[in-house]
Amino acid sequence: MNHFRHIPSLHSGGAQSSHNRQKIALYLLVLALIFGFGTTGYVLIEGWTPFDAFYMTVITLATIGYGEIHDLSVWGRAFTIVLIFAGVGVGTVVLGSVWQSVVEGQLTRLFDRRRKVQEKLRNIRKHTIFCGFSRLGKFAAEELRRAGNQVVIIEPDESRALDAESMGFTVVRGDATLDDTLLTAGIDRASRLITLLPRDSDNLYVILTAREISPSMFIVSRAEDDVGEKRLRRAGVNRLVSTYSLAARRLADGLLRPNVTDFFETAGTGRDGWKMEEIRIPENSQVCGKTLKDLSLRQTAKVGISAVISPQGELEINPSGNTKLFSGSTLIAIGWKQDIHALEKLILG
Repeated sequence: MNHFRHIPSLHSGGAQSSHNRQKIALYLLVLALIFGFGTTGYVLIEGWTPFDAFYMTVITLATIGYGEIHDLSVWGRAFTIVLIFAGVGVGTVVLGSVWQSVVEGQLTRLFDRRRKVQEKLRNIRKHTIFCGFSRLGKFAAEELRRAGNQVVIIEPDESRALDAESMGFTVVRGDATLDDTLLTAGIDRASRLITLLPRDSDNLYVILTAREISPSMFIVSRAEDDVGEKRLRRAGVNRLVSTYSLAARRLADGLLRPNVTDFFETAGTGRDGWKMEEIRIPENSQVCGKTLKDLSLRQTAKVGISAVISPQGELEINPSGNTKLFSGSTLIAIGWKQDIHALEKLILG
């Protein structure tokens, strides 16, 4: 089923623009002929100099209301009447054409932009949708993209949408609480949804819609208070972020355990060349059924395994060499980036 709304076909933006330019050039040529006609008429009828004749033509066509620079004969006044009607008519047509071309150009660019976004969204899979491009969403989306994830932004505010587009994100302009907007963003094909709307009620509606369309989607949401947190959990959110409590916790950790805080911040971003990563073991991986001792990861991949999470969610910190790996287990590994990539290649194939 195609959830994209129909957009009028603009056969070719370049052809349309070329046609408009040709039309404007034609009208300008007609306008120049009118000025030439007026100048020549005053020269022949009244015997004026070309400059005086041109000046009289300009103030007549501009309808400025200046007086005649020389006394006009009866034939000169009759010619002036003809010149006024011809000039005003042509001027009206030219101005209307220019305005029409400007509007058509804006609409063409708008439709072209929407068409490109929709074509990209039709082919995108396993992406992450951000509902809202606030400061929190901007930093999170940038981190995800840096890690190699495809990101789609839903943002109704035009200035924020332009900001997201300037950063290279695919943007859907619209209200994230509407089903059509979520479907346009490809929620039925996305793997994750991050809803960071300012009101818990809006986040709740987005989560309920996402769960209805894609029950297995991983959803992250922000919560403003304890009441909102409870309701969002009932709606099926996988991970909740309370911005105030998170900021308070980071502040306390920075004061009490500054080195630990710096360590995890560096490990999370990988900005110094090493990082901490989680790797989920898929089915039919060559490491399934083997122990950490069998793999000798510290020697082969030069990485350390800090923890193993079983398929049932049981956490084993600093696992022993006898820890067996299964499909669905998650490894928490730490090491240099190239070594982490080698481990991912070993596990994921």
